[in-house]
Amino acid sequence: MTSPGPSDPAPRAGAPATLHVRGDRHGVVVERAADGAALRCDAEGRWTTLHRGGGVLRRAVDGRVHLRRPGGDEALPPADADAVHDLAARAAAEFAAAIERGDPVDLVGDRAHALALLRAAAGRGAAWFADEARRAAALYPEGIPILPPHRYRDVVVDPARGCPNGGCTFCAFYKDRPFEVLDDAAFRAHLDAVRAHFGRALDAVDGVFLGSASAASIPDAVLLRRLADVAAAFGPRARGVAAFLDPDHAPRRDAARWTALRTAGLGDVTVGLETGLAPLRAEVGKRADLDRFVADVAAMKAAGLKVAVTVLLGLGGPARAEAHRDATVATLAAMPLDAKDLVYLSPLRASMPPDALVAEDRLLRAALAGRTRARATPYPAEAFVART
Repeated sequence: MTSPGPSDPAPRAGAPATLHVRGDRHGVVVERAADGAALRCDAEGRWTTLHRGGGVLRRAVDGRVHLRRPGGDEALPPADADAVHDLAARAAAEFAAAIERGDPVDLVGDRAHALALLRAAAGRGAAWFADEARRAAALYPEGIPILPPHRYRDVVVDPARGCPNGGCTFCAFYKDRPFEVLDDAAFRAHLDAVRAHFGRALDAVDGVFLGSASAASIPDAVLLRRLADVAAAFGPRARGVAAFLDPDHAPRRDAARWTALRTAGLGDVTVGLETGLAPLRAEVGKRADLDRFVADVAAMKAAGLKVAVTVLLGLGGPARAEAHRDATVATLAAMPLDAKDLVYLSPLRASMPPDALVAEDRLLRAALAGRTRARATPYPAEAFVART
């Protein structure tokens, strides 16, 4: 609890706190005791989360507003999103006024810092966030369609755009988008723009994600320069740098080449297996050469990287569910995954009814028990909201 400054109104003695306020390097969080309404703002005073009337609203980097629902967030129509931006601004103004007039407040952190962020948020309604959305669109021309769940809080930078494959039949994000690697000058300008856009909010971010469908497909000499640029722009981050990789469309790297990338800062790679059933893999636009895939993962592990492997639940439909499951378990068991690694189970919702996908999840988890040290965990792609 902090004490009011010499010129601040003193809280009313003995009265129960009407607000709970925490201000720190992450921003400010305010909760109203009476009804649990709460507002979170980042270190630049942009609202990020609003709890009100039993609902949770989240603001995405692209300016959209999402309502949290079981099984995934729902993007609100633009007019409703504008109303939420204005509502968040009014809430910030209300909370700031309560603190300024000396209402009983349970305050953790710096009062002046918390007030400054709330005052900034109070001046940022729908019109301001419309401009913010245009700035974000210029910063991320193809958006930020998906990240692996353990990297949701990363700041995203784009050394490349599109996908080196572009032909996966199940892909809703990068299908038919050509792979384009930014040149040195363009990428450094992009990094400068990312830093300017997020500002002090970056102080609370502990990881960097290299965007596009497969940034780790960039040739080594270029990728090493990109990692050096990221280190120069953001400094050391606790969780380092991560990326997607499609091993089917990437340089062949032995452990020594992966070690060079790890030394430069890349420590975490998510790869799309989808299925261990070779014919099915070929049908959906992936290579059937699973030996190469396993060897590539082994090389990454030998270099000390963390690896997450994605699997599509329901791929191939009910007719091939057992074959898909058995082959996938065998393929994963052949990989030298350890306890820090992940196996992401992502439901392909068009392939089976919901109850059948739940059953497949349960069966695959049971089959993996004792066959891999990696942790199996859900990957509901529709739940992702790009935030920083």
